[in-house]
Amino acid sequence: MDYFGGRNVSGIIGILYTSVAFGTLIGPSAAGFAFDLSHSYTLPILASAGANIVAAAIVAATSRGASANKQGG
Repeated sequence: MDYFGGRNVSGIIGILYTSVAFGTLIGPSAAGFAFDLSHSYTLPILASAGANIVAAAIVAATSRGASANKQGG
């Protein structure tokens, strides 16, 4: 709510849930396809770990920006 205000929360939550739904729809099939090609779950696990690291970096970067804005910077 700090970034977009209370009026937009429902739309933001809808976008987030839609993103989760696409990941839930595509993720297992993509992991199964990667397993069929390589006979190992190493690639899907590494891809998932990489995506989580990228997401954590984005959250960290936006959190620092929000802190600076609240302090008047």
